[in-house]
Amino acid sequence: ALYDTLGGFAFYEDATTETTPIQVSADTWVDLTNDKAGSGTLTTYKPSYITGDLWDSATNTIDLDEITNGKVVVVRTDFEYTADSSNQHVDARLYFPDISKELHFLHADLGSEHGAHHYVNTMQFYVDSNIQTSDVKIQFQSSGSGDLKVNGFMITILSF
Repeated sequence: ALYDTLGGFAFYEDATTETTPIQVSADTWVDLTNDKAGSGTLTTYKPSYITGDLWDSATNTIDLDEITNGKVVVVRTDFEYTADSSNQHVDARLYFPDISKELHFLHADLGSEHGAHHYVNTMQFYVDSNIQTSDVKIQFQSSGSGDLKVNGFMITILSF
């Protein structure tokens, strides 16, 4: 009952990028993918009014179709980026394509390191009529090339 009145969450673990990482090209936004096929995927605690999933792996977006105005969505991303060269700058954002709104949640300079970098970040936004038609993409960009592995996304819905 608590999840019905106050919200709930789902955790989607990716399996594909473990063996086939996302290729990142310099200065190009790429969509983070998640097939939801990882053994840690957990959807038991979604609010009961959500009949589908909060993550749409066909479009690689956070699905807002069943989330009404006034809800707060908290997104925790967990991914690893391996840079092909040093001195890269990386950014990540939530992107609302229908209204061209973006919420940046990562800005980092890699300096002389060009190995693997693990990022876990949390960002939140509220749902209103302007974004309900615009499912949300999670995107990454770097000033150089590299490979990106998605570990998982936790999507939490809060109601007040």
